[in-house]
Amino acid sequence: MEAFKDIKVIIREEEGNSGLYEISPLPRGYGHTLGNSIRRILYSSLKGSGITSIKVKGAKHEYSTIDGVKEDLTSIILNLKQVKFRVDSDEAKKCRIEAKGKQVLKASDIIVDAGVIVTTPDIVIANLTDESAELVMDLVVESGIGYRDATFIERPEVGVIPLDCDFAPIEKVSLSVEQARKGQETDLDSVVIGVLTDGSIAPKDALLQSAQILQEFSGKVMIAMGISKKEVEERAEEINQIEEVVESVEEHDEASDLRIEDLPISKRSKTGLLSGGYKTLGDLKSVSVDDLLNLSGFGNKSLNEVVELLNQYGINIKGE
Repeated sequence: MEAFKDIKVIIREEEGNSGLYEISPLPRGYGHTLGNSIRRILYSSLKGSGITSIKVKGAKHEYSTIDGVKEDLTSIILNLKQVKFRVDSDEAKKCRIEAKGKQVLKASDIIVDAGVIVTTPDIVIANLTDESAELVMDLVVESGIGYRDATFIERPEVGVIPLDCDFAPIEKVSLSVEQARKGQETDLDSVVIGVLTDGSIAPKDALLQSAQILQEFSGKVMIAMGISKKEVEERAEEINQIEEVVESVEEHDEASDLRIEDLPISKRSKTGLLSGGYKTLGDLKSVSVDDLLNLSGFGNKSLNEVVELLNQYGINIKGE
């Protein structure tokens, strides 16, 4: 399991609520093992926030209609379930809607409590179609994990409508496993994970939290099998470099991502590098002269050409 000592997380793309991350090198088979574990945790175990109950002025139940509002209350509730929040504490927060007159009511119009931010402001909640229309609503926003079914929740008072709530802050996770190399080892895995959130958490933080949850769960299994809690904590402290790695990859040299096919070298040199499993300029950082000369069809002319190119990018290969 030596490959895990050199694990790196490279940010391939990161913009707004989405990010694409590469984790490598991993032993063969661990791309799927690690990737699927993290994906399941991302979907099921991260904390998020949503609306858990509402009280609408003039409505006693969810089947009511409101004068001057295009949607019935059932449709409004479905829209409210899509609204997501960022909350700074675990306490329930009270928010409010006060809409009057003809307008398109959006999530951005919600009057939020202190410490609450609407992260999906463009969601349409209702269409008020008349100047005399009024929609006044009290909302309770809570934080939680997973899905809460409101079916069996008792209504605390007449007019309060409990809502089902999917707290998960992750909209979508993509996963692919690619081939990776480490020096002469070419039979390794690289797992590429794409994360799209609802805006309440940064995609990089979501990935980090998932890795931490996986580590904590593994530690509990070790304790259950007889290893002392102190030893588990010491091991965790020793290997818990995930946050530092993720932060360092933000400074990842863009030149490292240059594909071999795009480098300004001869076709013969490109073919030799590709045949050896080198896909990007970054793959050549740990290469040696002997590694290159052992490539198929790779002679001194190709060697000098590649060495000169690497020197231009500040990469000095071993045995030069």
